[in-house]
Amino acid sequence: MALTGKTYSWLVAFALLLTLPFQASAQRLAVKTNVLSLAMATPDLGFELVTGEHMSLSISAYGTHNPYWRDLSAGEDMNTSLFVIQPEVRYWFNGRPLTRFFAGVDAMAVSYDFPLMEVVHKGNAAGAGLTAGYVFNITKRLDLEISTGAGALFYWGKRADTREGALPAEDGMPQTWGYKLMPNKIGISLVYIIK
Repeated sequence: MALTGKTYSWLVAFALLLTLPFQASAQRLAVKTNVLSLAMATPDLGFELVTGEHMSLSISAYGTHNPYWRDLSAGEDMNTSLFVIQPEVRYWFNGRPLTRFFAGVDAMAVSYDFPLMEVVHKGNAAGAGLTAGYVFNITKRLDLEISTGAGALFYWGKRADTREGALPAEDGMPQTWGYKLMPNKIGISLVYIIK
């Protein structure tokens, strides 16, 4: 079960809607990547646009398919995949965006397919939460951002028990859904300011 075009349309519309109350005089644009995600073989790319004196809009996307830490030679022959898109609105306490402390509100849309303790989980998730962080200015155009966040994540999908002797479910995988309160962002990111 993958995210549909309709889900992406709603997510983009939500991200654009968040920028309406703010002044649209973009002064700065930055591109960034989360080094922690890269270390887990999950490519990550994000953009941040200053939308006002204290405000910015950030959007990140990351994903992976069969990362390096999966041992396929040891019988782990099931696919692992993850794709996430995460828009965020940030308030900068310093009075100048992309510098020092910030707090934010984010949303996320997730598509996942992975085995966990011989049970395959496949489905989608959506959530929202609060974030906070600090940006260290290294040079005029290069920054180091440390961020964290937590929120609620609602998930829906299917799961199948792959253990030997397990009873097969109807249609192969039973439906599963629920929500979790959990971290939705942990990052050490390199930020390059384009303009």
